Order: sequence, then structure tokens, then C-alpha cells
Amino acid sequence: MKGSAPSLAQILTRRLTVIAAAVLLLNIAVVGTYYGSDRRELETQAMVHEMERLQAALEGTGIPEDAPVRALYADHPTAYAFALVDRGGTVLDAMNRGLIPPAATDIYADDWITRLNTPEGPLLVAGHEFAERPDGLRVVFVMASDSANLLRRAFLSEFYKHVWLPILPVALLLIGASAFLIRRGLAPIADAAEWARTLRPGAPTPPPSMARVPAEIADLVDATQRALDRLATTLAAEKRHAAEAAHALRTPVAVLVARLDALPPGETTDRLRADLSALSRTVRQVLAASRTDVLDVPDGTAVDLRKTAETVTSALAPFAYTEGIELSLALSEAPVRVQADAEAVEVALSNLVENAILHGRSSPVEISVGPGPALRVRDHGAGLLPGAQSHVFEPFWRGPGAAPGGAGLGLAIVDRLQRAQGGEVEVRTPTDGGCEFVLTFRPAVF
Repeated sequence: MKGSAPSLAQILTRRLTVIAAAVLLLNIAVVGTYYGSDRRELETQAMVHEMERLQAALEGTGIPEDAPVRALYADHPTAYAFALVDRGGTVLDAMNRGLIPPAATDIYADDWITRLNTPEGPLLVAGHEFAERPDGLRVVFVMASDSANLLRRAFLSEFYKHVWLPILPVALLLIGASAFLIRRGLAPIADAAEWARTLRPGAPTPPPSMARVPAEIADLVDATQRALDRLATTLAAEKRHAAEAAHALRTPVAVLVARLDALPPGETTDRLRADLSALSRTVRQVLAASRTDVLDVPDGTAVDLRKTAETVTSALAPFAYTEGIELSLALSEAPVRVQADAEAVEVALSNLVENAILHGRSSPVEISVGPGPALRVRDHGAGLLPGAQSHVFEPFWRGPGAAPGGAGLGLAIVDRLQRAQGGEVEVRTPTDGGCEFVLTFRPAVF
């Protein structure tokens, strides 16, 4: 679930980003409507901007012939014009002079803009005297039409100055600061989740290592801790009862096995012996299941898989012989040390070997150590039926045609033992038939 759903901090940050984007768009709409509806202001801004460009390109009393600013007038000779005029009214430089009304060069005001109505249409004329010049040089700019979209450029310039420049950085700063504060404010929730991930059924509930958390989170953690403590107490009692019952059954079963040896051989005795053997395995499995949830493997624990395999093979060789099964063991040359619980590894391997002996259809059973930190149990029987691979580790599940006497717990206990000690169990179907179970473990750390 951690990787499939966004965190609360991500959700709140996204919502804040949406709000900031909505505010920014609202500002854009308001400013755009305001400046777009005031055409005279846009015209003024466009003409002032163009006269500033002419002033920036000025050298001496004229504009160089190769100055980029001249491209506008060369490309649009019927739309724009300019003239540089000295204090005496002499035109020193000009382009498209025919558009400039004669009276415009005689106006000596510092800055002015006017609109003239002509037979060809409205004509915008503006003048600007360059400051800090002793010769009184000034520029006259004329716009008869706007084929170069100077008004749109002025509109975008106003947008930049009044929206993007002042508002966008503030919005980004607000989003960044809020995201930081949200993550910092929600850090206690992440700490509580980390604490919850350390909890294990049946184990004592560790105190949460959190300081100065909000009251709501502290109350939630406290309530969770108290509920888990009650659950752990109940679970421990249930496990204790199961373990006590299974342990109490071991003695009567052993007594029955001993008394069977005094009975005369025969079919009935053999059936009783098989039934008692199945009952004995079930008792051992219940005992193993009762300790899987409290299994603890400290760091530095090392188990040699070769020794465990030898022990299990020796213990189950008589059982395999009575069932008519050939049992073989292949060991690696070097020790294979893993971080695991020795008894848990022995129980898991024993369950797999017993399962192979009972369900392998009289085929040889092979036990091998390695390669790597793994144990393998292989039979050459009929293998798994289609669809059975996804159910073999379910408690009490038994496939069609399963051998009588089992309870469907063996493989489920193997899976629980492996997960409890940080390992895995995998079932495979070899191409040449049969079935193979692989127990993998964490390598021992020295």
C-alpha cells in the first residue's frame, strides 16, 4: 500500500498547488481583462516602448544604418515611422517620413502623445525629448496601423510586469514553504507508521519513540498500543493453550506407539501404526505453528544448512524406507551458513521431506544443499495439478488425490516459518516432471 497510494503530504501539497494555480489564473484573468479593455493605455505603452528602443540605439545624432531597430520600419513602411529632430526643427534622421505630419516636428514639449484623424484612418503620434542632451534632440514616432503587433507586445509586457514577475515567484515560494511545513507537520504520522511497522503479533509492544507529537496522534498511538497489548495477551494465551494441548498429546501418542509394538503383526496393526504416525506428525506441526509468530533470529545467528540436512535425512530415512522411498542427500563442499533459527529450519525441511515421501507416488526424493543459501527437496512424482501452485501454502488445503492422514498444515507451516525468519519458500515444476520445493535464507553475517 505504501507504494500504490500517495502520501497525505503529497495530497495536501497537490491541493495547495491547485489553489495557487487557481489564484494565479484568476490574477491573469483580472489583469488581462483590465489591460485588454484599456486600448489607449496599451497604445501609450507600445509607443513609449518603441521610443525607448530608438533611444537605446541612438549614436550621436542618428541611428546606425545596421541597427536592428530599423527592421521594424523597413518591414512595415506604411505602418510605422520615426524622425530625429534637433532644437531648430531640422530632421537629422528618419524612416518612412511620409507618414509623419509636418506639424509633429515643430512640437517642443518633453513628452506628448496625440491621436489624429486622417482620411486614411486614425494616426497615433508621439514625441519624446532625450534628457541630458545639450542639443535638445528629440524623437517623433508615428503609428498608422499595428501590423507588427506592438499592442500585443505591450499587453504581454504589462502581463510580465504585473503578473508573472510579482505573483509567480510568490506563488512558487508559497507552495515550496507550505510543502515543507506540511511534511514537517506530518512527520509524527510517518513516525507512528514506522513504529506500527515494527509491531509483531505475539511480541511485546515497544514504546513509540516520538516526542512532541500533536494530541490527536498521541491519542491514536496510545489507543493502538493498548489495543495491541490486549491482542498480544489474548494471542499468547491461545498459543499457549495450543502448545500445551499438543505437548500433552505427545506422551499418549508415544505410549500408544510403544503398545503397538506388543501387538502381533497384521493388517490392523499396520493401519494403527500408520494412523499414529500421522497423528504424531500433526502434533509436531501444531507445536511448530504455535511458535512461528514469536520466532526471533538475532543478528549474528548462524546455522550450517549441511548439518541440518544431514540431521533431517538421518531422522526420516527409516520413515522413507517403510514407505518404499529412496531418499538421497547431496551436500555442498563448503559449509553454507545462514541467519536462521536451527529448529525452525529443521522443522521446515522435515515437513517438505515428509510431504515428498507421502505425495511423491513412490518416486525417489532428493535433498540438496545449495547452490547459495538454499535447501532443495525434489521428487519425481506426478507433480502439481494445474492451478494448485497458488494454493499449496494455504492452511488445511489438500489437493485432489492427496494421500490420507494429512491435515493440510505442513506446507502452510513451512511458509510461516520461512517468513518469520526472513526467508522464502518456492515451489517449482521441473520440465521432466515431479515437484521441487526451495527454501532460501539470508546469508549469515559475521
